[in-house]
Amino acid sequence: MKHDVRDLVITGHKEITKIEKFVEEICDFYNVNNDYFGNILLATTEAAEILFSLNESFEIDKLGISFERTRKGMVFKIKLVNDSKLEVIEEDLLEREIRRHKLSKEIFIIKALTDEITISVNAKSIILVFYISSMNYEKSLYRINQLKEYWIKMENVIQKK
Repeated sequence: MKHDVRDLVITGHKEITKIEKFVEEICDFYNVNNDYFGNILLATTEAAEILFSLNESFEIDKLGISFERTRKGMVFKIKLVNDSKLEVIEEDLLEREIRRHKLSKEIFIIKALTDEITISVNAKSIILVFYISSMNYEKSLYRINQLKEYWIKMENVIQKK
């Protein structure tokens, strides 16, 4: 299997459309159907939005998005690019709890759309894994069952004659 790796760097909320184009090109290349493409697109853009919103106070405006095709499937890594300049700023407990509650919806959406998710402890990266091989497996099982049903019907018709 060839090793396929692609990278993208965006510099702010205004460039989220670049992520959309990036994901669309990858899904087109791998012939990912529209239903699964929607899941991948929404999960990656939500993950980027989460990292931007968590790090607003640090004035970080660059995110790196990398794609890798592995045996598991499609892996998207979204991370802060210049995280070495981050300073630890104490945050108000109430503000942290409000932010955690606000982000729980977005994280739930991402967990529902991905097969695997890894969020770093310090909120500097999110890794999303999509098992695209299972999608083709489900299609093939459906087709096999359709053929079995067809042959059972044909046997019943032949036996009735």
